[in-house]
Amino acid sequence: MIKLKIGARTFKTALAILLALIIAPMVGLGESASMATTAVIFSMMPSVQETFRTTSNRIIANMIGGIIAFLIFNFLGDNNVMIALASAILIAILHQIKLDDAIGLATLTVINVMLSPGTNIVETAFLRVTATLLGVIIAFFVNTFILPPKYDIRFYDKTIHVTDESMKYVRAMLRKNAQYPIMRDDLTTIRKELTTLKIYYSYMMDPVYKRFISSRYYSLLRFLAVSRQSIKTNEVLYTLAATLHRSENTLNHLPNELRILMRERLETLMTAHEQILLKWNGRVLPEEVNFIAHQADLRRSFMKAFYVEASSDDAMRYEFSKGNDLLTMMTIIFQYDKELQHLNKLTNSFVKYKRDDEIVKEFDL
Repeated sequence: MIKLKIGARTFKTALAILLALIIAPMVGLGESASMATTAVIFSMMPSVQETFRTTSNRIIANMIGGIIAFLIFNFLGDNNVMIALASAILIAILHQIKLDDAIGLATLTVINVMLSPGTNIVETAFLRVTATLLGVIIAFFVNTFILPPKYDIRFYDKTIHVTDESMKYVRAMLRKNAQYPIMRDDLTTIRKELTTLKIYYSYMMDPVYKRFISSRYYSLLRFLAVSRQSIKTNEVLYTLAATLHRSENTLNHLPNELRILMRERLETLMTAHEQILLKWNGRVLPEEVNFIAHQADLRRSFMKAFYVEASSDDAMRYEFSKGNDLLTMMTIIFQYDKELQHLNKLTNSFVKYKRDDEIVKEFDL
C-alpha cells in the first residue's frame, strides 16, 4: 500500500490556495482567482527569509509586467507576436535588475493580461496584477505564521544522519569490509547532505528567521555556535572517510599493530562524537563525556607508530605514496580529535544554559 505523506509545506500550500479562492471573490477578484492561486504556488518558499525576499521581488516584478502589458497592448496590439515581445521585454528588464526569481510569475501575468483584455485593458491589467499580488501576500503570511519551519530540529536530525553514515564507512574501512565502488557513491551522497546541513545553517542565520523566534533568540545563538562547529567536525569526519577510501591499498597493508592502534583511537573518538550528540539534545549529562582526552604518552606512541611506518623502506618506494597516505591519515585523525574537543566544549556550554523543560520539548526528537 502506498502511503501519502502530507508535509508542513504541502499543507501550507493547500491552505494558501484555499484562502486565495475564498478571499479573491470577497475583494472583487473572483474572475481572477486563478491568478491568485497561481501566485500562491509560485511563492511558497522553503525558508522565512526567502519568502520575505521573494514576496517583495514578485510585487515589483508584477507591477512592471502590468505596465509593460498595458503599453504593448495600447500602442502595438495584442496579437501573438506582441505577447511574445512583451514577455521578452519583461524578462530582459527583470534580469537586468536582478529579479530573476520573479520572472516566471510576472511573465505569466503579462500573458494572462494580454490574452484576455476584455473591454478595458487598464481594468483588466489592474485586476490581474492585483490578484497576483493577493496570492503573493497570502503565501507570505501563511508561510511565515502558519507552522513556521524549525530549522534547528531539521539541522539536528540531519546531523545525526550524516554523522552515523560517515562513521559507518570509517568503521567498514578499518575492518576491510567496504566495497570500493559502492562506498564511492555513498560518499558522494554524504557530501551532498553536508551541503544540506550548511543550507539549514544559513536559514537559521537569516535575520528574518531570528526575528520570528525572538522568544528564544539567545538560545538560537548558542545553538548556532554548536551547529557551526558540528558542521566543521562532520566535514573532517567525512574527509577521514574519503581519505581511508582513497588510500584503501595503503590502509589494508598496514602492520597489524598499527591497524589495531588506529582502530582503537578512532573508535574512541567516534564514540565520543556520538556521546556529544546525545549530550546536545539533553540525553547525556555534560560531565558524562570525559574520555576523549588523549594521554600524552599514548599520543606520543600513536604519532611514533605512524612516523616509523611512513619512513620505512617500503613507504619510500613508489614516489613516497604510502608515506604520504600515512601522514595524511594521521593529520586528519588529529584534526578530528581537535574539532571534537572544541565541539564538546561548546556543547557543554549550550547544555548548561538549557537545563530546563524547554530543552526537553525542543529536542525530544
